[in-house]
Amino acid sequence: MHFFKTLVAFFLYVFFAMPTFSTTLKPDEREEAHRFDVFLLGIKAGELRYHKSVKGKTYSAEAVLKTTGLVALLAPYIFQAKVTGQRLKSLYFPKNYVETSNTGRRITNKEMRYKNQRPTLLTAGERKKYWLKPADQKGTLDPLSALLALLDDAVSFQLCKADLPIFDGERRVLLSLEGPTKLREGGLACKGMYTRLGGFSKQELSDGITFPFYINYHPVDAGYRVTKFSFTTLHGTATFERR
Repeated sequence: MHFFKTLVAFFLYVFFAMPTFSTTLKPDEREEAHRFDVFLLGIKAGELRYHKSVKGKTYSAEAVLKTTGLVALLAPYIFQAKVTGQRLKSLYFPKNYVETSNTGRRITNKEMRYKNQRPTLLTAGERKKYWLKPADQKGTLDPLSALLALLDDAVSFQLCKADLPIFDGERRVLLSLEGPTKLREGGLACKGMYTRLGGFSKQELSDGITFPFYINYHPVDAGYRVTKFSFTTLHGTATFERR
């Protein structure tokens, strides 16, 4: 569940306060600050914060996911990631991705660079035999770019259209969406599926290959914005709510 744990970490940025826009920015520039609270089995377990900058066709983002409160005392965890790349319409093309995770007992670092949409792993420790080769993962997204693509504001015809192949330097997964359906309290919802494609051990695959998740949207002036999302893990449901 390591990569799924990483995905949880990203999802721990439970959606942001309203994006903030600087009045000095040019029309093709945008700055956004996002924040989420994360709940595991109904208990607040952490928070996710990320910042995204768009200037013309380029983008950059930084994210921090960490456990909080009692959970932080029992299971301290901090995940940090940075990415830069190109953004064409609603599509992301990463150029450089860096991540650091700290469990309190071990710190791991990873960096990937992309050329012609093909990742190269620059920093990593000893690799396991079943992990995938980066050279074979052309056209995949890093985890942070995938988060941006999945949780960006969207107009109605864009909702539930994501089909995102993700490679974290070791494993490949696919995030796909279907819908939308109407919510009782108003707004729309997408049903998603997280599918393990490769790079997992036999034990990990025996634990499960597909995991459902759900994203709730509510209308804003420019279209729809994520207010809540949740997904199922082997240890229960994780829910992310906009603060």
